[in-house]
Amino acid sequence: MTLDRESERRPPGLGTLAFQWLCLFVLMLAYAFVTDRLSLKMVPDSPSYIEYPFGSLDAALRSIRTPAYPMLLRWVTVSLGVAAIPLVQLILHATSAFVFVLEIQRWGTSSVVSWTVGLAIAFGCTFVDNVSILSTDCVAASVGVVTVALLMRWVRLSRRWSAALPVALMCVLAIAIRPAYLSMIPWIAIAGTVITFPNHDVTHELPWIKRALFAFGLSVFCFVPIVGWMSLRGAVVGDFGLLPFGHQNLAGITIQLVSDKELLAGSFETRDLAAAIVARKNTLLENEPWLARGDAGATMTIENRWDSYVWHAVVPAATSIHASDTIANHRAIQTLNRDIIQRYPSRYCRWLVLASRRAVWGSGANLLMQPIFLMGLLFVVLLQLWRVLRGGPREVASHDAGLEMLFVVAVSYFVCMAGFVILTSPPLGRFVDAAAIFIPAWIAGRITHHFWRARRLATV
Repeated sequence: MTLDRESERRPPGLGTLAFQWLCLFVLMLAYAFVTDRLSLKMVPDSPSYIEYPFGSLDAALRSIRTPAYPMLLRWVTVSLGVAAIPLVQLILHATSAFVFVLEIQRWGTSSVVSWTVGLAIAFGCTFVDNVSILSTDCVAASVGVVTVALLMRWVRLSRRWSAALPVALMCVLAIAIRPAYLSMIPWIAIAGTVITFPNHDVTHELPWIKRALFAFGLSVFCFVPIVGWMSLRGAVVGDFGLLPFGHQNLAGITIQLVSDKELLAGSFETRDLAAAIVARKNTLLENEPWLARGDAGATMTIENRWDSYVWHAVVPAATSIHASDTIANHRAIQTLNRDIIQRYPSRYCRWLVLASRRAVWGSGANLLMQPIFLMGLLFVVLLQLWRVLRGGPREVASHDAGLEMLFVVAVSYFVCMAGFVILTSPPLGRFVDAAAIFIPAWIAGRITHHFWRARRLATV
């Protein structure tokens, strides 16, 4: 099987690459400037990153945040000023999209289609919604895109271990920025097994079992530094885990799966925390009566109440018992979650099913509501209507190895990332948009490929 002729041309020089990256950067910068996305915005999570305790190892290992993003903030603040955070995040995302463009071109995808894919990644929902926000969403998504591109490179280079090291480094960095990217480790094992490079002949392409072993080995390679960090925390603060956070989010769901009476009827070790949560929840409902509306078992009701329940009921209740000890708070909430799920496993399973459905249609709705994607879709519809009415070529299908690979990447990445999110949290847009980042890229690439080939056929 041969690749597109364009992929066989001499690779562009460093000057050409720099110019291409600069064009993409300027385009994204202009969009951010016009839409006021260069002005720094704070969210409730922002102070926990700014105030990360670098001065004490014990305090750092007890923090609910991992250190990578606070380190970036510290560097930007000292060198450029905190107001430059949106610009830095824009530069990182432009670079990640550019890296992906270069790699998919190596798979035989034409420059036009590759750049369409890159632009869809560059102007995705995560960038548009979060580039100006002091939080991990945008940076983690950018590092995730680079990790995917490097995994594609690893496959293209016959799964050499020298090409595996950059994949592992980027994967660990993504997790160090945003722990939810732990799901990249099993994703690497899956995608690294099923993705194949079509230009490999039978002497270069590995059989399934060897591909699976190589991919699993790479996943283990990625996990080793994580285990090292967890072991450090276990040795210093007595808590073998990535960080003392996660069960707080899950509790915002589990306490909604039971009535107050059922919550209070749990095991002896959970009753004090359960009573404190019920008291604060009832006070919250009195002060915010809108939270009491809706079917208690409905996905949207759980999602709407989740953030308030976590930060105004669960966390304050645990703090009232264990003071500011983040590890003791996390363990107490973990025990409560385990007790509820063990007593009502079917309710938790029902949540996972409903949340999966919500993640799918919610992501689709977010993509359609993104102004750039919506305008692009309308343009494609009008273009297709014009082609049909004037009578254009009908046979436009052709093989594109890069796009076929991207389809596998997009689906598997979304399933792994979104599936990990709903284990502990509702599939909010800021969580699952990053998981769906390659879906609009594949759609845009496939549509462009269709019309580009139709144009070429029409001129023959």
